[in-house]
Amino acid sequence: MNKLNKAVVLAAIATLSSGAALAVDREEGGYAGTTDEGHDTVVYNFLKHFNYQQYYYSYQHQWSWNNNNRVDAMDFAIFAGHGNRWLIAGLDGSVDLSSAGSSSHRGYGDLDAEFVAFESCYVVPSPIEVSDWYSNWTSESDDVFDGLHQALGFHTVSWQSTDQKITNYFGPRIRDGYAVWQSWFDAINAKGRSDEHGSAVMHPSADGDTYASFVSDPVETHSSLRLWYQY
Repeated sequence: MNKLNKAVVLAAIATLSSGAALAVDREEGGYAGTTDEGHDTVVYNFLKHFNYQQYYYSYQHQWSWNNNNRVDAMDFAIFAGHGNRWLIAGLDGSVDLSSAGSSSHRGYGDLDAEFVAFESCYVVPSPIEVSDWYSNWTSESDDVFDGLHQALGFHTVSWQSTDQKITNYFGPRIRDGYAVWQSWFDAINAKGRSDEHGSAVMHPSADGDTYASFVSDPVETHSSLRLWYQY
């Protein structure tokens, strides 16, 4: 049975640059947080549906001070590995997504990234877990929403035994033009366990984005967010 979806919005005045973007050729990157727990397969099961550009084990620099050459050089970046609220664990330690934009490379989206996905436990919390689900995404000086459209993940556990099935279902969905966060939830409904609940945080204007056609980048200084989550 499909899970129910709920949205919550942090309202603020925000502007967009003019026009809309239409997909012709996109770039994908995948980053596995472990070498021996199957997370590389989880990542590859998404990437294999595209002519992907990056496929690496995950290190801190890719998500922080070197993100312009890794995560933010891609249109879609996906991580698979261990996580916690606003945290992802790579081979050399954890990345705190609430402050990953503190270097000169800033957050994600000021260069290229439109979408990031975290196939990990708890990375995108909902109001069920925390009342302030938004500030760590848009703290201005060091946040990661610097033009990023959507961040996908889970606000519950995420099981490696089903993760590779979820990414294998999700990849062709967005490749074929289905809406991005909705396809993430569809994949969890189709292939995930009953205790896996997805979440997706985004600028409200990007709610209907597909991988083929999406709105222009939100301004870096916005503090307007919408969160969809399953329950």
